[in-house]
Amino acid sequence: MSADVTRIELAKALKSIKAVATTEQFEETKKLYIQEGGEESVMSAVNGLSEEDEFSMLTKLLGTASHIIGLEQRPLVEGDYIVPDLFVNLKMGNAVNGKSAKDFTEYKCLVEVKSTEKDNFKIGGSRLKRLRNISDLMGFPLLFAIRFLRAKQNALWAIIEDDRSSTSINVTYQAIIDGVRNVVWNEYVLTPNPNLIIKFEFSKSATINSMRHNEYGNQISATFTDETNTLIQNNSDAFMTCALLEAYDLKEIKVEKIDEDKTIQYLKPTLTTSFLADLIYKMNNLIVDEFGNVVYDASKLLVRSDTGAHETLVNRQLIEVLAKPLVDKKLLFIGAIGDLDKQLAKWKEFGGK
Repeated sequence: MSADVTRIELAKALKSIKAVATTEQFEETKKLYIQEGGEESVMSAVNGLSEEDEFSMLTKLLGTASHIIGLEQRPLVEGDYIVPDLFVNLKMGNAVNGKSAKDFTEYKCLVEVKSTEKDNFKIGGSRLKRLRNISDLMGFPLLFAIRFLRAKQNALWAIIEDDRSSTSINVTYQAIIDGVRNVVWNEYVLTPNPNLIIKFEFSKSATINSMRHNEYGNQISATFTDETNTLIQNNSDAFMTCALLEAYDLKEIKVEKIDEDKTIQYLKPTLTTSFLADLIYKMNNLIVDEFGNVVYDASKLLVRSDTGAHETLVNRQLIEVLAKPLVDKKLLFIGAIGDLDKQLAKWKEFGGK
C-alpha cells in the first residue's frame, strides 16, 4: 500500500472489492493492502461504509424512495464543506393513517449515514458545520441515519432531522421512536396476539416440498390460533408465514407424537413486537445458498442490481401479503411507532396532503 493512501481511501477500495469478490479472494486482498496491525482499524472503516449500502437497500425494500443516489465525497474544489453520503428523493405514504404515496408530493434530502458500537452517536463542531454548509449550498435538508451495532441482528436504525438550533447532535436509542424513521420508511410495528399458538404438523412419509424438520419430517400444515380465531395453511403459504413469524423468535412449548409418522409441534413467539424494517431484514437473512451461507449482503446486492439480484428479496409488499391473513384473524396487530398524530403531522410537513 502506498504510504500516502489514507485509511478511508483504502477502506473505500476494499469495500468495492469485497462487493464483487469471494470470501477467499477478499482475504487474500486484505493481506496485500493492509499493513500488519492495521486490519481492525481498516475493516472497521469498511464495515462503516457498508452501512450506507444497508440503509439504501432497506429504503429500497421498504419502497419509500423514487431515487437513492450515492454522492462522490472527494470534491475537486476544496472548500469548507463535507459531502454527505446520499441524495434521496422520498415518495411515501403513511400507512397507519391510511395515506398512500399518491397523497404525497416528494421530499428531496441529503442523508449522512453513520454507525456506532456505543449507545449513542454524537456529531458537532466543524464536521457538523461543514455538512450543513453543503446542505445550504445544494438547497436540500439534511437527515442523519444512524445504525446501532450492538444489536446487529436487527435493523436498529434511527433517522433524524438536522436540528439547526443546536451546535451538536446527540442521538440515542430513543430517536428510533422519536425521530422520523416512521415517516421516512412509512413504518409501523406488527405485534402478535399474546395468546397466539402455532401448531406445525409434520409427517415423515410426506414428500411435498415444504419446511423439513430433521426429526419430525416434512411440514404438511400450520395452524395459527388464539383459541378463538384460527388460520390453517398448507404448503408454500404455511412455509412463508412460518418464516415471517420466525422473526419473533419462536419457542417450542410442546411436542405431541400422534403416531410413528405424524408429529405436532407447538410454538409461541417470544418477542412481543417487531418493526416492519426488522421483519424485512430478518427474513432476508434467513435465505441461504447451497453452501449454507446467508445470501443477503447489501453491498453485493447493490453492485449486482442490474442482474435481477433484488427480485428474490423479501420486501414490504411480501411482508404485507403474508401478514394480511393474520391481521384479518386478529392474530397479528398493526400499530403506530410513537405518536400517531405527530407522525401524520410530520408526514404532511414533508409533503403529504
